[in-house]
Amino acid sequence: MTTQDDMSTMIARIAERYDVPLAVLLAIMASFVRGGARPNLSTLERQLTRKARDVLGLRARLARPAEDDGVAEPRMKAARALEAGQFGEIERALAQLELRFFGGMTDLSAMPKDRRIAAGETRADRAATAMLELTPTACREAAQRYAEAAAIVGVADLARSRDLALRQGDALARIGEDFDDRTGFEAAIAHYRSLLSRLDNFEDTIAWAAVRERLGRVQARLGALSGDVALLDQAMSCYATALEDLRQEMAPALWRSLKVRFARIAVTLGETREDDALLEDAVSALATALAVWKREEDEARWLEAEELIARARAALGRRMSDLALLERAFNGFNRVAKATDRARDPLHWAALQDQMGGVLGAMGERYSEPVVLEEAIAAFGAALEERRRESSPRLWATSSANQGLVSMKLAARRKDPALAQRAFMQIAAAVEAMREAGHSADVAALQKTLVMAGSLAETMRKT
Repeated sequence: MTTQDDMSTMIARIAERYDVPLAVLLAIMASFVRGGARPNLSTLERQLTRKARDVLGLRARLARPAEDDGVAEPRMKAARALEAGQFGEIERALAQLELRFFGGMTDLSAMPKDRRIAAGETRADRAATAMLELTPTACREAAQRYAEAAAIVGVADLARSRDLALRQGDALARIGEDFDDRTGFEAAIAHYRSLLSRLDNFEDTIAWAAVRERLGRVQARLGALSGDVALLDQAMSCYATALEDLRQEMAPALWRSLKVRFARIAVTLGETREDDALLEDAVSALATALAVWKREEDEARWLEAEELIARARAALGRRMSDLALLERAFNGFNRVAKATDRARDPLHWAALQDQMGGVLGAMGERYSEPVVLEEAIAAFGAALEERRRESSPRLWATSSANQGLVSMKLAARRKDPALAQRAFMQIAAAVEAMREAGHSADVAALQKTLVMAGSLAETMRKT
């Protein structure tokens, strides 16, 4: 149950983190409530976080310098309205400014280039204003305005027109992202495919690759929402195709994004399918990206790439019994963990501890001394400090079972039946917690762990 205090605390936290006035977030919340949606705290926090970033983007656009007082004054008026959470006033100020740029002209081809671009940019600002409201209707209105902005700019600045067309697709995709509505993703996919049909991968390589990056992203998100794994394969293929023609020096940020997005799916599918080829493809893609990637250029994405390559190496290391791969995986996870703020992102920090525990557990099987297994148990214990049963039963059960299995292996190494019994009971408790939480697929996986633990215990009894 979400309480008023919980929601107020969450809104205040987002306001402070992004330097967005409470009035703005409350105005966004008002649109959400008017839409009749029932708030779920975690979902709402994700949505409001996106909206806070939207506010920052619009704030920066409205702060653009203008020498003409007739342009500067409406922008300042819109900027003041933004800080006050008065979205209708932003729209009115920008609509008046747009009329000034058009000056009564209706023939775009007859407009001076600078006025045409300025009018299109103002229409884009109106699209960004529409996006501030937290409703599917607002997303559709924003998409329409971005389409109009792209048409207004047109040949006056072809690159900018194409960027606005991408934003049209982004607005449609937000219907799917913010409201779990597959129709938004489907509309975005259709839009991106339409854009691709008008681009040549040799003459317009960067624009073509940018659309493919967006198309793959939406296919992946629809696949996650619908459970259709074929869409993940399509997304991965979309990224790979773009990378065939796009070279790193042509668009470094886009090239890196394609590499990371490809690898993210390849690692996930490689782990699920136990497909070494996919895992090796992920390692190769990330290694080539990290080789030319300066951490300070985009630290968040750099850390994501480090974590992904560690995951792929860990999976391959376990399957191939390759100690060198496991050591590199542990070092990668450790680098990311050291850069992760535990207080700000406790569950991500805990996930990294759990992954390090898994790697240490696999390494410990190959060392005669028990110290590495002991380190694995400690890593899982650190994860369990944040993965609590009452708040995150699924995560708690996962780390608890992982710790129990390594404890069982340590018990076998030490010939310690008491530790073996405690480990077995720990895994059994994890299975029960997962069952109570309603995660039947995970229960089946944990039961396999329980069987392994039981087998180890039985072996100990016989020796």
